[in-house]
Parts: sequence; C-alpha cells; structure tokens
Amino acid sequence: MDVVAIGESMVALVNEPSGYIRHADGFKPFVAGAETNTLVGLSRLGHKTSWISALGTDELGEFILHKVRAEQVDTTSVSMTDDRTGVFFKQISPDGSVDVTYYRENSAASRMTMNHIDMDAINRAKVLYLTGITLSLSAQTKEMLFNVVRALDEEVKVVFDPNIRLKMWSESAARATILEFLPHVDYLIAGKQEIEILLGHQDFDEAMEKFRSLGCGNTIIKLGKSGALYDIDGKRGKVDNPKQFDEIDPVGAGDAFAAGVVSGILEDTPPREMIRTACFLGGYITQFVGDYQGFPSRGTIEAMLDANEDEKVKR
Repeated sequence: MDVVAIGESMVALVNEPSGYIRHADGFKPFVAGAETNTLVGLSRLGHKTSWISALGTDELGEFILHKVRAEQVDTTSVSMTDDRTGVFFKQISPDGSVDVTYYRENSAASRMTMNHIDMDAINRAKVLYLTGITLSLSAQTKEMLFNVVRALDEEVKVVFDPNIRLKMWSESAARATILEFLPHVDYLIAGKQEIEILLGHQDFDEAMEKFRSLGCGNTIIKLGKSGALYDIDGKRGKVDNPKQFDEIDPVGAGDAFAAGVVSGILEDTPPREMIRTACFLGGYITQFVGDYQGFPSRGTIEAMLDANEDEKVKR
C-alpha cells in the first residue's frame, strides 16, 4: 500500500439553486472529508490508497462507502457501527463564498479508538496521511491519533495538514494540540492563516525554523493564488501557481494540494516540481462543485502544465 489515511467522511448537502439555503428547491449529496478527498486524488494519480474510518450503519454511510469504493480506494479498514454518519450543509453563494454548517457531534468517526486501527496495515504503507480535523473531532480521536503515531514504524512517513476549522475548536486548543503533535510529523502542509494561529505571526522563514526545531523536518506553506513556499530536505524555495483558475467551489483545494505533495513524496519528485504540481491541483479542483469530483487524471495534469499560458482551460 502506498498511502493510508485515517479520518472522517461525511455527506455534504449542497443547496440548489446556489444562494441562501432558505430559498433552496433541493439539496444534492456529495461525499466530503479531507482525508478521503486526498485519497481519491491519489487514487486517480495511480497510487494504491487505503482509508481507515468509521461510518454509521445507515444509508448515509452506505452512500459514502459506495462512492469511495468506486474511486478504487481500499475500504476494508472502515468500521460500520451503530452510531450515525456525519452530515453537513454547504451553502454556495453566487459570488463563490461558502458557508458550512456541521452535524457531526457523536458521529461514528468521532467515536473511533485504537480498536478501529490496524497498525500492521498502517506500518506496511509508505505514507500515513493525517489532518487536524481528526485531532479536533473528539477527545477519543485525539488520543487515538497520538497513539497511532507513537506506534508507527520509522519507515512510514507522516504527512500532516492542520486543516484548522475554528467551528470545531478554539485557536488556543488547536495551537496546543498541533504543536504537541508536530514532533511526530515528517511533512507539514499548512496555510498562511494556520501559521499565524500556530505561531502568532506570518514570518514564514522563522516558522520553518520553529517547525524544524520541533522535529518536523519538512514544511510546505500554502499562499493561495500566490503559490507556495517550501523547506524540504534542507532546501527552501517559492513556487508560483503555474495556472490561475476561476473559482466555483473552493472547498477541497487544500486536499488536492496535499495529494500533489504526497504523490511527489511517493515518486521522489524534486521539491520544486512537486510543489508546482500541488499548486496546479489546488487551483484546478476549485472549478468544480464537490470536494473531489473535478480531480484530474495524471494525463490531464501533464497536458495542462505543458500547455501554453494563453491556452484556454478545457472543461
């Protein structure tokens, strides 16, 4: 197995037509979850992926399982329990802004413990992909993730995206937990706002030094439309976005970016090329409604990155 990820997936209900939910005529269901989004992206790039989670034995759980399996993500480590599957409403306004309302308290995933984890399966993987969402779900999942990384073989690389959601925990709680977690992380992927939450500033050179001193040897900082910075294997640099896209739904961009990074790690891609592909993926997927629906194949990525800058994007 190339990549294993642990995390919650939920059903996202998107209002139609776009605008305020109060005026909706209906809702379209999508599968959503940071870890599953990234796994689907990696699967479409040809990597072998596996998902560890818990779902309710209900129609929402079956919906998620069906969709994730269809993307060739291994789901044999997903537990079906008597707890309910999480759900949320995603309101997309005509100007592209997104507002999310979660109903995930006491979900099946929020009650995961080490009893749901197969450490042998994880230790056979090359990369373990985790996010701060699982740390914030509940005290149980937080304890579980710390136990997982403490029991992890050194050969398995941990890639971690803080994915800080302030609707789920406070800045102070996120800061304390994530800084405690970072010594177990090999690659940190963070946004510039997350850097400020974690360290109280946006001095990115200083941030990279701080994370390295904590034991996290590699850092990638996302700058949105301005590209990304990286400190990988002791080499630092900045990469501009190779393409600019018109956003329709920005949710999932960070997960697509993470897929580009993890794919580069698996293929031992040079840092600059890896981050360039990650930037492209993060922008490209925002053209589509849904967290992973627009994730391209490897051939599409290569063709578009090699295209002339004045060529129009094909949809």
